[in-house]
Amino acid sequence: MPKPLPAGPYRVIDSAEVGPVPYYVIPFDAEGRCEGPLTRQHLLDHAAGYSDVFIFSHGWNNDWSAATERYEGFIRGVQQLRRDRGLTPPPGYKPLLVGIFWPSQALAWLDSEKGPGFAAGGDPAAQDRAVELDRSVLREIAAALPAADRERFYRLAQAESLASADAQALAALLARATRADDEGVDDSAPGAADLLAAAASWQAAEAPADDTSVGTVTDVGTAGAEPAEPGEPGEPTEPAAAFGLGGLLSALDPRNLLKPFTVWQMKDRAGRVGHDGVAPLLQALLAQSTARVHLLGHSYGCKVVMTALCAPDALARPVESALLLQPAISQYAFAARVPGREVAGGFARALDPRRLRLPVVVTYSAEDVALHDMFHLSVRRKNDLGELQFAGEGSSPSRFAAMGGYGPQDAGATWVSLQAPGADYPLAGPARVIAVNGTRFISGHGEISNPPTWWLSTLLASAHARGV
Repeated sequence: MPKPLPAGPYRVIDSAEVGPVPYYVIPFDAEGRCEGPLTRQHLLDHAAGYSDVFIFSHGWNNDWSAATERYEGFIRGVQQLRRDRGLTPPPGYKPLLVGIFWPSQALAWLDSEKGPGFAAGGDPAAQDRAVELDRSVLREIAAALPAADRERFYRLAQAESLASADAQALAALLARATRADDEGVDDSAPGAADLLAAAASWQAAEAPADDTSVGTVTDVGTAGAEPAEPGEPGEPTEPAAAFGLGGLLSALDPRNLLKPFTVWQMKDRAGRVGHDGVAPLLQALLAQSTARVHLLGHSYGCKVVMTALCAPDALARPVESALLLQPAISQYAFAARVPGREVAGGFARALDPRRLRLPVVVTYSAEDVALHDMFHLSVRRKNDLGELQFAGEGSSPSRFAAMGGYGPQDAGATWVSLQAPGADYPLAGPARVIAVNGTRFISGHGEISNPPTWWLSTLLASAHARGV
């Protein structure tokens, strides 16, 4: 029988600098309910004796072992960096580590930055893994649908390709399970037409360069009339009308509809876990201890920790720092005003020094294929892709682009490059956002644990001791 989650620390990490360091893992379900209430209570009961609490949140496609491995790898990397550079901890430094675990395994095509390999190259074991991954993704999506819709969903989702009517039917099923976003770019949930448009953009992006049956990414969505919502009067029956592609596509791979849906599903889940689960935990830690609290997120984990920071009307005291590594959130999440909308970005309130003492530090990378090339194809709306344009430094190709691909837009950020250990960053400057171009060191979406990012974390943790 598997060993249960302990009420106390999940592990204790040895540190030559400061002695044993407790490392807790607090699990939450998809609705943000804590699945380890005894562990949570033990953490709160014992947090008062520590100087610094570090709260980590993983992103998509992390099971328990992968999440804990990522957390511990980053922690040990920071320790090794400190040893290599002969750094001494600040006076009174006594850290406590908290890893957030939440169910986030539905984005295999983005985590691998390629579509799943169903043939698996003739390797039976790899084929078994691919099939199980495929089944897991379908089960995850089906669970979000009404029971009466699930059999039809499985039939449509496993088709070789979908003609117009079936594509619209699958899009309509999926649209019923989407929710409005909360990052400020749009205030409505994506509809079936939005999902179809996103699916068409994926299909065009993945088409071979010599395939003349589809247009380029910048062509998709610019030809033909806008598709009506399936089920509405005047519903189109021709594929060109349904996709708004002017005949560019004759059939749709159903996986290209599942991709944007799962991106939306995980965005929503990360927000709920942050709002309903991690925010109360953060509030309790701030109220019941005097420790400096540091937030570290990767990918959708950035949405988890930023939602937790911003959800309460007020905090008992400010969080010390926030390091967002390749955030899968809107590029406008910190904007004072989102272009085209008279609202602030969903996480703009995080920049208030009464909520976060140091500037929020964000990495982005052109080598992060998932966020630089693919993310905005999934969260786009039916009228967005026609506006795609060349993105130079400090700009992006779409209003739905990810912060981890292009940096924080319209946030008054100071833009710098990720540096090797030993470099300084303008943490004491007037900007409340530091945008760090990590293209040189961050070679993929998951490649965020390396000496430059360990150094960034170290600088944030020791800023108070340097008078910052």
